[in-house]
Amino acid sequence: MVENGLNIKEVAKTIAEINASGSRKPVKGEGIVLLKNWSAGTTNGENPKPKFSGFVANGDELSFQVWNNLPAYIFLEKEKHVAGETVVRIEYELGRYGMIINRMEPVDGYNPDDFIDYRYDIKVEGDEFSHALKESGATPKAISTISSLLCFKENNDINKRFCREFAALSHHDNCRTGLLAHTTKCLKIYNGIKGAYNFLLDERTNDLMVISLAIHDIGKIYEMHNGTYQEYSFVTHRGLGMEYLVEHRDVIESNYDKEFFYMIYSVIQQHHDEYGEGARTLYALLVHMIDNMDATFSSIDEMIQAEKYTTDEAGTKIKFNDKYLNIFKAEQSVQE
Repeated sequence: MVENGLNIKEVAKTIAEINASGSRKPVKGEGIVLLKNWSAGTTNGENPKPKFSGFVANGDELSFQVWNNLPAYIFLEKEKHVAGETVVRIEYELGRYGMIINRMEPVDGYNPDDFIDYRYDIKVEGDEFSHALKESGATPKAISTISSLLCFKENNDINKRFCREFAALSHHDNCRTGLLAHTTKCLKIYNGIKGAYNFLLDERTNDLMVISLAIHDIGKIYEMHNGTYQEYSFVTHRGLGMEYLVEHRDVIESNYDKEFFYMIYSVIQQHHDEYGEGARTLYALLVHMIDNMDATFSSIDEMIQAEKYTTDEAGTKIKFNDKYLNIFKAEQSVQE
């Protein structure tokens, strides 16, 4: 996070307070941010008009919109900028539509990497991932398969990208090393529940689940770079993950068999269930449920840690899935 950059956390908190109060009076401000990404679209309503939507970052990230009658629209439309590498000074208004950027201009002298959130320690998360694999009860054959698929021994570009990439553009773990952290948490959730269900204790099923969880989001190393969508992101990380799996088919079939390969293929293809290709195997459904559980809990945790809540006479609340939910507000303990 750049110290003299825009405090995204405070801006997000202000937007939440505006929405909670129902105020229509905009709050104006300016600051320096990383222009992370943007795309063209149209406004809602009977007479839709062109607009840009995207995200800016400084440690945390925040969505923005630009209407077509503003100088910032011309800046994004006419100028040549590289997503995730352009630092800009913005003038904005905060209101019921969130952040509306009126004006932006490039600023020199800043390193774009300094604006990216380093929420996780890559070494710590790597150790946690290895520990979760050991605790899973997977066979040495499964651990070897995962090591080959993620290129742990080679420590090449695939392994580095898996350990450094974001898990999402704007949702849970949208930060450096988020993909590794999310994958580790999914393995930990599985380790915590599998002992309660006999069918998960079968050696072949357990190996399948552990390998599938370890690589279910492998396509994200091609879908994104530093949390910014890449050229073929329209295929989705599931499609790109399936392509990757086919390229490494021999690794799986040499250790297991053809059926085992296609079961893992189904997980990568269908692990979003109702949000994508519906699950047609039990293992795709289970990975979806674990994946969704971590995404939900991580999103709530990040909101609370970032203090994205509002407080009024009815108590302290967070907004989640379009609902305002009362929570305990943890009091800071003061140590002398």
